[in-house]
Amino acid sequence: MMTHRRCTLLVLLLLTGTISCKSAGSGGDVVRPRLSVAGIAAADYYPLANGWKWAYSIWKDGMTTRAVHAVLERRGDVAVVEEGGERITYAVTPEGIAEKEGDRLGDYIIKNPIRADAEWAVADGRARIVFVEGRFEDPLIGRYEGCVLIAVTRNDPKHVTQTLFAPYLGPVSMDIQAEDGEEFVTIAQAQLVGVTRPGDAPATP
Repeated sequence: MMTHRRCTLLVLLLLTGTISCKSAGSGGDVVRPRLSVAGIAAADYYPLANGWKWAYSIWKDGMTTRAVHAVLERRGDVAVVEEGGERITYAVTPEGIAEKEGDRLGDYIIKNPIRADAEWAVADGRARIVFVEGRFEDPLIGRYEGCVLIAVTRNDPKHVTQTLFAPYLGPVSMDIQAEDGEEFVTIAQAQLVGVTRPGDAPATP
């Protein structure tokens, strides 16, 4: 998952325990990384090649809408992604995937090493890998194992963004919670409902 700007664009549903996933259009094939995710790089959890598109169902302020994210351009280690009408530039580095503004690297949205409880600094907060053995499953998209949940906590205002990444697929769900007194309440969610890989026909209209 993110900068304050990205938190307003996408959101995802956090499930306690496991969640499931698989490759677009194939019913039974299972992407099954080792549970330690050894050898699986951060960049494998968000494939940013030309031709990738992700469709999300987004809930916010009591309303549900659709949004499409698409890789517009990939040049070397730089990718430009249209997200909810806004263009975001990412740098794909040996350390992971980071937002990029001009020549400056911003927050890493996913970072090596991929292991539970790994942490790194983000603007006004911390990011942490909660678990690395999640699952994601959808009848149209498929089933994936070895999904990674990343929680980003920021302090001003206090809120937590939790994003589930599926290997070789990308972000599949997101949940944003804001502090309300002594509790945190969900203010936005997003769920992957369709995906187009390079060379694929669209999985959803």
